[in-house]
Amino acid sequence: GSSSSMALILVFGFLYTAVSNVFSNAYHIYQAEIFPTQLRSTASSGTYALSRLATAAMPFVLVPLLNSAGVASMFAVVVAAVVIVAINVAVLGPRTTGRTLEAVNSPAGGH
Repeated sequence: GSSSSMALILVFGFLYTAVSNVFSNAYHIYQAEIFPTQLRSTASSGTYALSRLATAAMPFVLVPLLNSAGVASMFAVVVAAVVIVAINVAVLGPRTTGRTLEAVNSPAGGH
């Protein structure tokens, strides 16, 4: 974000976009796995709608931060948000790999 090299801006912009898209898609797939079948479509669409609202609000937070504190501060906020989500899922989210939906969604199925 603070580079003056067009090549570096393009490479790191591409890498950021690719990683962001993979993270987003993986996160939405995970969300669909943790909801019980009878609630899955409503819960998944609700969480997706909230994520889109948060995305729509981000320019109103990040652009003023960019103008007042600079590029490094803006990227630090983005990184912090991604780290918080990753830690939240790692610590609080149920493990779903290799488990049936019934096991993931049972009251005793927690972690």
